[in-house]
Amino acid sequence: MTHRLVTIRYSHYCEKARWALERARVDFVEEPHVPVLSWLGTLGARGNRTAPVFVADGKVLPESTDVLKWTDEHGRAPALFPEGDAEVERLEDRFDRILGPTARRVAYDEVLRLPRAQLGELLGKDAPRWEQSVARSVPGLIGGMIKRGLRVVPKEVERSRVAVDVIFDEVAEILRDGRPYLTGDRFTAADLTFAALATPVVFPEHYARYAMPFESMSPAIREIVERHRATPAGRFALRMYEAHRAPA
Repeated sequence: MTHRLVTIRYSHYCEKARWALERARVDFVEEPHVPVLSWLGTLGARGNRTAPVFVADGKVLPESTDVLKWTDEHGRAPALFPEGDAEVERLEDRFDRILGPTARRVAYDEVLRLPRAQLGELLGKDAPRWEQSVARSVPGLIGGMIKRGLRVVPKEVERSRVAVDVIFDEVAEILRDGRPYLTGDRFTAADLTFAALATPVVFPEHYARYAMPFESMSPAIREIVERHRATPAGRFALRMYEAHRAPA
């Protein structure tokens, strides 16, 4: 039976799951969708409205963390969750709950201001043709639904900017003793999750293939990315991509 990963192509939570599956050398088929229209894919796979949803041998995994744990059981790579390592669990959960939603909101605040044609192209990235057509036709409508659903409003965006900086400062403090990874000497779910969920604000070269070329971004988006890339935590995320994210 073919393993399926239902995604929004540029979603950082989907990138987290995709990275884990590719790292573990799991054969799967990715099914990208346009935001909002993605509900057809995720609910059709018996998941929730959110992406990713991974379907493996009839089992439905509706959360990216579930996918990481599944790869530890079924993949061909060192475990992302070392047995008994509570710190890996704690950090992975913290990044998932705080960094993921806030980095996404900060990025969407600028992405939803893109010109109509560019926004439509991004929303429809690698989706089925009919979904791409919808994304190009009504990007403002889809963007408005995203804005309402994710609370992309000034007050929440400002709170999110602060929250992202707090997480980046925490990561910098952890790394200050010179350790190569967040919990010691090996790559774990904590490192993968931080790097993947930081993608909206550090935009690694590998990730650009799922979104848009860095040079085509608006000046405001590039400023956000360049500022975060220059931090110790941003440099760490980029290093995780260089060292542990194999080219597609």
